[in-house]
Amino acid sequence: MMRSMTGFAQGRVQIGDIYIAIMFRSLNHRFLDISFKGTGITPRFEKLIKEIIRGKVFRGKFEVVFNLFDLGQKRFNIQFNETLMEEILDRLLPVKDKYEGHIDLSMDFLLKIPMIFHLEYFSDDFEESDSKKIREYIEKIFAEFLASRESEGKYIQESLLGNIKQIEKSLKYVKKNADNLEKDLFNKYKERMGKILQEYEMDEKRIMQEAAILAEKNCINEEINRLETHCKRLKDLVKQKKVEIKGKEADFLSQEMQRETYTIASKTDSMEIHQHILEIRREIEKIKQQVQNVE
Repeated sequence: MMRSMTGFAQGRVQIGDIYIAIMFRSLNHRFLDISFKGTGITPRFEKLIKEIIRGKVFRGKFEVVFNLFDLGQKRFNIQFNETLMEEILDRLLPVKDKYEGHIDLSMDFLLKIPMIFHLEYFSDDFEESDSKKIREYIEKIFAEFLASRESEGKYIQESLLGNIKQIEKSLKYVKKNADNLEKDLFNKYKERMGKILQEYEMDEKRIMQEAAILAEKNCINEEINRLETHCKRLKDLVKQKKVEIKGKEADFLSQEMQRETYTIASKTDSMEIHQHILEIRREIEKIKQQVQNVE
């Protein structure tokens, strides 16, 4: 199974007097980075959401928005310091009278004075049955979030397999002509050395030996074999059903494949082989762009 690092899911629900709105969103990132926002993020719910996520996602920049509104009154502790309010008014009212009402003493102003009004909400004090329902709903939205990543991952998987198929097709032609290329190089080097050394007495066997060495240096069979190995490994990785971190290895393999194509191109002057190598490079570039979004 291949999974994208991009995903999104959100939902809203009312459980008794509790109203919940939650959103999971993720983008590409080299590592796992989780951030929390919202009125419902308390140490308890942050820990709960981390427990739900743990072991199910491995890479990506996550944003979790969790808002919780309690429509009941049983968890609110409203504290009002009436004595302090009276003392402040006793001191301020004479000043107000002195300036004939030009000073505004609205309740909004007075309630902003420190220690007069305090609202405390016991956000973690839920019935066991409500806590269970809250967890189940968070798990439900998170499952939808994972499904969105898997849906996009399936599209990436199909695209990568198509790219690999095109690479194998071009590589088949390159491999088919590699042996003929080595023979042509041998004959070319032999003929060239024969012309250069025709004024000198040189053993024909020595000329053939040197030509064979030069031809072997420019042989591309090793690079073709490595390119085939990387291609096979990438295909196996893409097809694996197990959920694991695949993006990093796929990116590494694509870089190694690209490196082999440059080596092959530097060793041959065959226009036909160069054409197929360019086609392989184009497909590898597509792969490199796609795997940047793979978990």
